[in-house]
Amino acid sequence: MRKLVQVSKSSNQESLAFDSDFLEAPVATKKTPAKNKKSAATKSLSKTLKEDSPPVIKTVAPNNTLNDLTGSEWKFSTKSVINKPYPVNMQHKLRSQHGGQKPPQLCADLIQTFTKKGQKVLDPFGGVGGTLLGAALIGRRATGIELDSRWIEIYKEVSKLENLEEQDFLLGDSKQVLHQLEPKSFDFILTDVPYWNIDKLAKTRNKTAKASKLVTFNDSEDQTKEQWLDEMEQVMSAAHGCLRDGKYAAVFIGDMYRESRYHMLSASLADRLETSGKWVLKANLIWYDVSKMLHVYGYPAAFVPSMIHQNILILKKG
Repeated sequence: MRKLVQVSKSSNQESLAFDSDFLEAPVATKKTPAKNKKSAATKSLSKTLKEDSPPVIKTVAPNNTLNDLTGSEWKFSTKSVINKPYPVNMQHKLRSQHGGQKPPQLCADLIQTFTKKGQKVLDPFGGVGGTLLGAALIGRRATGIELDSRWIEIYKEVSKLENLEEQDFLLGDSKQVLHQLEPKSFDFILTDVPYWNIDKLAKTRNKTAKASKLVTFNDSEDQTKEQWLDEMEQVMSAAHGCLRDGKYAAVFIGDMYRESRYHMLSASLADRLETSGKWVLKANLIWYDVSKMLHVYGYPAAFVPSMIHQNILILKKG
């Protein structure tokens, strides 16, 4: 006599009866659940309720003086690592002529965290206007300062192609221009400081490395780290006077591997700005740039990091 073994699957309540001598062959199947079909009337009612339901109202705490974020949005914005993939858009090919351009949506996210709608943002190192584009996307006003007219022209072209309101973009040396702006007239500073021009590329990278499209801030040859820090402190001190009391600055700064050692420029710059007595370091956010390609620099003899992140120093006006 053959024995039947019954096996049940809880996921769909299906029962299978198997011959114990031939378990590979199912003898019978039953209890197939009926499909949950909605009637035309039910579908119509669901559609009506959805159309008639009130829009979701974004609730911002009445005592939130920093931004227009809800509690859950605020919580998400405090992540110390930004790993959100940003699209390659907004005339990226045009903007990428400048080697240090940042995704406008990333800039918009940072601006939203530290400002309310209609407030003003300042970028002392404007580049191709990532901060200005980000501000335009979310209803903020922005002013940028840039030493090279080429980048300002590219920004204007991008704004026109993207149908975005053009922001104020001033041509000149920020060390001078910042003193011409109205004191305490900005609500947030967002900038990407220029790279430390430590030495000539050929001395420090492998033969296949391409020359960077980044330009130096002052067109100098080589700089010592102290000279670079002096320059950055000078600009940020001038920008400090343009910022309203109690407001924040966010500074993009990449670390660097040169002369066979790692230079933690983010820590050096943060220490210098805090030592000036004008700024208080509140956080170091890590932007993990998922679009970055990995490179093999030290193989097979030495470990050399492939830099796919940047630091974002969050400073508060002291």
